[in-house]
Amino acid sequence: MKLISMISEEKSGPDMMKDILNSDNYLLVVEGAIPKDDKLCNFGGMTCSEILKKLSEKAIGIVAVGSCAVNGGIIREVGGLGVDEVLKKKVYEVPGCPASDKTMVAMLYSVLQGGK
Repeated sequence: MKLISMISEEKSGPDMMKDILNSDNYLLVVEGAIPKDDKLCNFGGMTCSEILKKLSEKAIGIVAVGSCAVNGGIIREVGGLGVDEVLKKKVYEVPGCPASDKTMVAMLYSVLQGGK
């Protein structure tokens, strides 16, 4: 399984995105709310929602970390969405602000073991 911790639009960001999209065996971990307004978040010609949907297609599991990723958190009132609202598929959730490190590790382990 390939481990890529961050995508940024600097130097290697677009190349990293292509590598991930061409991979098959990865765990998608999302931190932060997804904006309702697509103009607020773009990367490589795609919106954050489009990127999230593309990345989720081949992921072996999807984990939302922190209250913002789980349900929009404190920015929900100004247009933040949780990951499952965008994807409409199974998302494992680690709520909290900040999310508990022990709960994150336990959830990642659980998902890698098949979500049992």
